[in-house]
Amino acid sequence: MKTIQPLIRTHLTKYPLMELTDMVKLLYQNEFGPGHMISDESESLKRLTEEWESLPRLSSSSLTEPIGNHLVRVHLAALNREELPLLNAMFCRTASQTQGNREQFMKRLNCLSLYFSHADGFLADYKKRGCPPVGHSNHYRKAYQPAYRVISESYASFLQLIRTFAALLQERGTLTVAIDGNCASGKTTLSRLLSMRFDCNIIPMDDFFLPPSLRTAKRLAEPGGNVHYERFKDEIMQPLQNGSPISYLPFCCSRMDYGSRVTLPLKPFTVIEGSYCMRPEFRGLYDYSVFLSCSYEQQINRIRSRNGKEMLKNFIEKWIPMENTYFNAFQVKENCNVTIQT
Repeated sequence: MKTIQPLIRTHLTKYPLMELTDMVKLLYQNEFGPGHMISDESESLKRLTEEWESLPRLSSSSLTEPIGNHLVRVHLAALNREELPLLNAMFCRTASQTQGNREQFMKRLNCLSLYFSHADGFLADYKKRGCPPVGHSNHYRKAYQPAYRVISESYASFLQLIRTFAALLQERGTLTVAIDGNCASGKTTLSRLLSMRFDCNIIPMDDFFLPPSLRTAKRLAEPGGNVHYERFKDEIMQPLQNGSPISYLPFCCSRMDYGSRVTLPLKPFTVIEGSYCMRPEFRGLYDYSVFLSCSYEQQINRIRSRNGKEMLKNFIEKWIPMENTYFNAFQVKENCNVTIQT
């Protein structure tokens, strides 16, 4: 409750014509995110586009507004058309990842009697109806013309980052970006979002894990030694530095063998994604570098959900310690342009 009352006061100050139903909507979104609005992703994008097209373009409009619980409202008037599919994907993913707790929501609703004299009667009726999603009041709509989508703070950080990349690409003409960070921190997710916004090459560091024949005790004792960095330099770094197309054999960890050759045409934007891409000898390749971080608890929960309990043990006993050794030995986070907590 300590975080809710400051949120309530902030919104009442910013939006003095707020009515009780608007505050209920805010608290509902704070607890449950946007989940109640999602039925079909393509239909969601269609509605989003139609709403955006009906709005005046306001370059001065702020992009995001915090609503607590690691969620934000993204104001549509601040977006350009190219960003709409991105926002929709973030919106839908936030909906699938935000569960909420009805009991917690009910407790938060009880705070409203401190700010609205008629809250008790309204809330009693609202609870009888099962606490459904509500819309903004007519007064709020008329005064503030709300048009937004709710997404997680980490996705909002991704959106800001993607804007940075768009500006750099326009300024420089070419761009090579590194995305390093904890396993299960969202590196692949960010890469997929980038591919929605840009015509870019994405090269996973997973394709350069060390083959069994080279996995000696001496090699694996090196910080970051479990990637085939010699092959990465020859097959990725040199072609990028020479402005040449890329061709390489990806290593498949599940089969412990090489897969079919990957050939990539030369493109202005290249993303190197995955742990170990910020080894010191690679850093000269990049125009910008990102470190994605998450708490150990979040990391374990995500790995358990993604890889299962049996694989989780391998991560805890082997892969996470190896990553941490690499991060610490080469001060990876400290040498990235930006760190984003996911």
